[in-house]
Amino acid sequence: MKTGFVLIALSLVVAGCGSPQSGVAGSSRKADCAGGDYEACAEIGHDARAAMGGTTLEQQPPIMRPLSTPIID
Repeated sequence: MKTGFVLIALSLVVAGCGSPQSGVAGSSRKADCAGGDYEACAEIGHDARAAMGGTTLEQQPPIMRPLSTPIID
């Protein structure tokens, strides 16, 4: 029981100290986004994408398939 409480408390402390956006500027942008400011939402999204290392789309090689399958009797 005590170990579980310590682990939960430690994880909350680490989560609170995590990103530089956790300051006043990050909080105000989140509040603006929740209020309907789409530019603030876009800035948050762009920052998150940059933090993840670039694009968020999975790049897959194109699959080359024939346009039709011949019918063989």
